[in-house]
Amino acid sequence: MNKSVRLTMLFFFVVTGILVLWENYHKPRLLVLESYDSDYVWTREVEDGIRRRLDENCWITVRHHYMRTKKFSDAPSLRRAAAAGRKAVEDFRPDIILAVDDYAQKLVASCYVNKPGIKIVFAGVNGDIETYGYKGAANVTGILERKQIPALREILDILAGGLDHPLRLAYVSDSAFSSRCDVKSACGCDWSPHEYLGGFIVPDFKRWKEKVISLNGKIDYLLVSGYRKLPRKFGRDGFVPPKEVMAWTTANLDVPVIGMNVFNSRDGAMLSVGVSPYEQGEVAAGMALDLLSHRRRISEIPVRRASQYVISMSAGALSRYNVRMPRVLEAFARATDNFYP
Repeated sequence: MNKSVRLTMLFFFVVTGILVLWENYHKPRLLVLESYDSDYVWTREVEDGIRRRLDENCWITVRHHYMRTKKFSDAPSLRRAAAAGRKAVEDFRPDIILAVDDYAQKLVASCYVNKPGIKIVFAGVNGDIETYGYKGAANVTGILERKQIPALREILDILAGGLDHPLRLAYVSDSAFSSRCDVKSACGCDWSPHEYLGGFIVPDFKRWKEKVISLNGKIDYLLVSGYRKLPRKFGRDGFVPPKEVMAWTTANLDVPVIGMNVFNSRDGAMLSVGVSPYEQGEVAAGMALDLLSHRRRISEIPVRRASQYVISMSAGALSRYNVRMPRVLEAFARATDNFYP
């Protein structure tokens, strides 16, 4: 091979390398900022929804950052999570932060409200967007997570059957930030014709047990959603495994448990009607794509509310309480891999 050929090939590889580096450097950047960890089922399924929209869009550089606030939520841990999240933003310099769940908004994304050169798309927000300074902000949009009370109320109508009295319901929850938002939201909903006896937030597993026992004989169904942050004793580190919480609850309660998160039935709740995590991820990612491709301005993308839900069931619990659900609902649960033994 003569010298001129070698120089031509070297020139070609150098120019190609420079072009690749230039293209990668100038790709639009999207930071997916997750409040929780990748092993949390809700997070995994939100990310499934995100991937549905992003996987074929190789023109975007995507980075994920996990804040792990479901596992570590004491004050020092939250300060570290906030600092690490903001550092991830400053290091990556994204065009858009796709912030998932409330802690991502509270600790990081809200710091960039109306900041030039960066946009915020939120998902999985249980709280009020005013809390984060998002209402009226020029660089924020997203999709709210709201418990699907109308859908759940339809399920309750089926369960009420030929009863001549409304169902009596109570809601018990751990004290996690998102759980407190859920309880507040549920208390403001119209549960008629059923009787909602209130939402009760408990700080630890001992209080959970006391509250559940106290509800025996007073309710027809217990509503649950968040119980993954129940320490055995208040102020102690480490949380009771969720399956243990549900196993104790179903063993010591004389009525069925209905979940308001789809994964509650995986833990043992008789049935659950939950916000679709896939919708949360897919809608937020679609908004981000519209912004990055300049198809729409952020002012043209209104905040949306969750509209889809997923049903899950536990066959064992349905049999234990001799409850028969319409076959179409069972088929829905089976089709989405949410029908459990």
